[in-house]
Amino acid sequence: MRLSIILTVSALLAAPAAIADATIQQKTQLHFGGALGSVINVFGRKATHEGIVTDVTIHKNRKSSRSGDSGEIVDLDQQKIYYVDYEDKTYTVKTFDELRKEYDDAKARAKEREQKTTKSSEKNEGPEYEVEFSLKSTGNKETINGWNTHEEIATVTVHEKGKKLEESGGFVLTSDMWMGPRVPAMKELADFERRFIQKVYGDALIGDVKQMAAMMAATPAFAKAMKAFNDKQSKFDGTAIRSKMTFETVAGTDPSTQSQSSSPAGALGGLLGRMKRHQKDESGSSRSTMLDSNHELLKASTSASADAVAIPAGFKLQ
Repeated sequence: MRLSIILTVSALLAAPAAIADATIQQKTQLHFGGALGSVINVFGRKATHEGIVTDVTIHKNRKSSRSGDSGEIVDLDQQKIYYVDYEDKTYTVKTFDELRKEYDDAKARAKEREQKTTKSSEKNEGPEYEVEFSLKSTGNKETINGWNTHEEIATVTVHEKGKKLEESGGFVLTSDMWMGPRVPAMKELADFERRFIQKVYGDALIGDVKQMAAMMAATPAFAKAMKAFNDKQSKFDGTAIRSKMTFETVAGTDPSTQSQSSSPAGALGGLLGRMKRHQKDESGSSRSTMLDSNHELLKASTSASADAVAIPAGFKLQ
């Protein structure tokens, strides 16, 4: 999720530099709830069905990532990204300068939109939210893709301050993680991403994090949930080999919150509201599954060759 990336940018930029090789294979699957979600799931193809397998290779200052017939190669020395079409055997190139310009243009448009909505936002301030975090070790163990893992379930609950979740409604973010040992290759991936962000955006991006977070003001409860989860996740001992993240909204039983557009359950707006998959919990409040996200680390090693991060022979520049 984009918000997750925003919340971890500062930590990445603060990490020490490192240059090492890595080869990683990961699988990601998304599933959206509700009637609208069922349409998205159909047209999502592999992403919402069997999942997308991504192969990532890091060799010195180059990183290659490929999913099916498409991929990209990032070269930190040349300050270029090569977008590769493996089916047509072609590629296009974008410079880091072009990425910076796109970023600056996007900021300018966001600032313009923010100025137009500031007055109405000030008149409709939403309620304050409380965040609760729990981490439960189930005692279950399983060997996944060669790693010995144990199950940890993290739950982040966000509800209106002074009220229970079942009364006011809110958000529940649950992450079912099978934790294994720390995987060195995943650290190399994080280090490369840090160097990439530094090369493209520099220290200016740190100052923009607050501005990005402000853009999420329409969904403050969701932002709080993701921030709480990411803060805790960095302290987990090991690497999540397999994980399932579920994001739910709870409508609540208090009639006074049902008509409030600023209530936690209504904060995501009409589009996501149509993607809900409803169910009743024991308290009688209505739970709606908005999104399921599954991630699995299939392979990882700390070796790679220069050929693995090069443009394949015979591919033509478009």
